[in-house]
Amino acid sequence: MPCYLFTYHGHGTWMPDNPRGYVRRKEGILAPDTHMATCYRDNMCSAAICFDHEIQQILINAALEAFEHQPVRGHAVATESTHLHILVSWQTNRTWKIVCRQLRGSLSRKLNQEFERSEWFSKQPSRKRVADRQHFDHLMDVYLPRHSGLKWREGGGVYL
Repeated sequence: MPCYLFTYHGHGTWMPDNPRGYVRRKEGILAPDTHMATCYRDNMCSAAICFDHEIQQILINAALEAFEHQPVRGHAVATESTHLHILVSWQTNRTWKIVCRQLRGSLSRKLNQEFERSEWFSKQPSRKRVADRQHFDHLMDVYLPRHSGLKWREGGGVYL
């Protein structure tokens, strides 16, 4: 059964001048680059999106609703002002790309219903396949709870 941690960054929140560097498709993690950050900002069609407490709650609710209507099992959701993580598994033969895209669509639709339509997420969500039970437990018990925004855990509900 595939299990993945999907990360959806808010539009314009992870720029190339980030001190931790930035990711470029097919190139991996690159060093911080202020010139490239200026180019990215000049090309943005809308403002950067910050996930405040209200939006974080809506994102969690949207994920929970998606878990009910899509053939997936949600294990956890963790938010920050810049991104959210969704830890999910499924038993069908759907690819990670389909699952990732459908979850993102559910999140975007819910946000568009609640607020003015916007470009909510960066173009390329990231994914990390969960390797084994130890990796899963680390994500559930250490990594995701460390996030500063609202969180949800299977069997435990929403918490800060």
